[in-house]
Amino acid sequence: MKSLSHSFLVLVVILSAIGTVLAQDPQPSPASPPQQSDVSTQNSYSITNKDVVDMVKAGLSAEIVIAKIKASANSFDTSAAGLQELKAASVPDVVILAMLQPKTPTSTTGAGSSESKTKRLKDELTTAFQRLQSSVVTVWSETSTGTGFIIDKDGLVLTNQHVVGPSRYLAVQFDEKRKIPATLLASNPEKDVAVLWINLYALPDATVAPIAQTDGAEPPIVEGERVLTIGSPLNQRKIMTSGIARKVEKRAIISDININHGNSGGPLFNSLGEVVGVTTFGDPDRQGGPGISGIVRIEETETTIREARSKMSELTKPEAKLLPVDPIDLFPLEAIKETVAAEKFELDRYSFGLGEFEILLMTPALKYRMTTEAERKAAKTREKRNKKEGAVQGTSPPVGDFKNWQEYVGDYKPILFIQAMPKIGESFWGAVGRGVAANYGIHKKANFRFKTDFYRMTLLCGDKEVQPIHPGKIFYLTNENNYFVKSNDATYAGIYSYPADAISPACGQVRLEVFSEKNPTKADTKNLDAKSILRISQDFEPYLKAKSPQ
Repeated sequence: MKSLSHSFLVLVVILSAIGTVLAQDPQPSPASPPQQSDVSTQNSYSITNKDVVDMVKAGLSAEIVIAKIKASANSFDTSAAGLQELKAASVPDVVILAMLQPKTPTSTTGAGSSESKTKRLKDELTTAFQRLQSSVVTVWSETSTGTGFIIDKDGLVLTNQHVVGPSRYLAVQFDEKRKIPATLLASNPEKDVAVLWINLYALPDATVAPIAQTDGAEPPIVEGERVLTIGSPLNQRKIMTSGIARKVEKRAIISDININHGNSGGPLFNSLGEVVGVTTFGDPDRQGGPGISGIVRIEETETTIREARSKMSELTKPEAKLLPVDPIDLFPLEAIKETVAAEKFELDRYSFGLGEFEILLMTPALKYRMTTEAERKAAKTREKRNKKEGAVQGTSPPVGDFKNWQEYVGDYKPILFIQAMPKIGESFWGAVGRGVAANYGIHKKANFRFKTDFYRMTLLCGDKEVQPIHPGKIFYLTNENNYFVKSNDATYAGIYSYPADAISPACGQVRLEVFSEKNPTKADTKNLDAKSILRISQDFEPYLKAKSPQ
């Protein structure tokens, strides 16, 4: 129980076969929707994954299938399992990408249409944001998340070097459904810039950010000019922030624009909508003001960009494959509430030791249970104190009785987190030496250090590896020095996120492999026991049941 609490504390996602093109059947078949002369009625028929598979099997070209998708309403299953089934049915990637494209609403007329409404006023910032946001992406690495922007049609993405770091895993996310692999081409730690390479074939609606000319008659930016940035702060996607360029220096721009965690690496646009810099750091006002932000001028990135372009011919272009993404829906509210009332909660089903690591399997139910642990204990203590006859009753609400439940549990995504935390302790010979010294009346502090450093982990459902949504690492530092203990050390812990159905009894055997930096080719391995597998599966059952078709 103690180790579990500690682990949690350090922790804090293609119509049935048709005979002619674009549903222009002269004779409707039983499996096809009836012909309608009215276009809006015809488009009300929703095509499904099965319809797409049937069209592909009938030999229709990818272009025809995509045209049908764009011309029809749909009810596609684009979950990880749904995408795997499409791939297994030999549906081309370009068709799957078309299925993932958000539908663009068609304009209509009439009393309830947009044309009948008062025209919305749009200022220059709104127009600029709508034009420029398709050039901005979220950058994922093992140790960080930030922002980047596309600088040419070959798929080069500019970002901060500190966002990329030493990560083996790099990915770029365009929207809620599309995340693709990225390759590091060049970086400059001194100027804090890096250039990534992605395959834009996977992002047909992405655009290139316009770069300000630095050799023209006018400067790219002047002091007092209105600026804006688009980034991914605090786990959000493509958020616009505006400000003023307070000072323009030779290598940097100082602005009052707000740069939150996740904005780093984003583009700073001038009033003409041209990129003049890379947002790098924020220095908030400690008295509550917006503070100032530092932006690397775009001129400072030219050498690194040239280096990146020179390396493109030496490397293989990244794949245009889609990577797993966080689910956009939330864990069912009622299922979270039930964890409050449960008297028994088997905490040991979620944690175990594995070699030199402590493992924690974190479900939404466990996360909430542990978050409210102190509150529940305090409520019980207060109840005991006022249990005697004559004491005032009912003055405090029951645990978890919040007015805004949806907002309170908004952070509880249907994701399984697996944390691998290196154990910390005293070495064998250190303990022996301290014991010998004690025999002679000499006091020595216990010297605690991390036993290892996390490198990577693998989760297998049966004999199939489960691809993580995000393979993350968290840096931990310990600095303790008192009469009894001395501890000054640093390490990386692993924190991988997986889909809700990653662990289930259907897997048969579930195996976890954890690799350390000192032994990166030999894993500490454990087969999860049946009770833990069932417990994890039951925790996600309310979400999977609500998501599955009735």
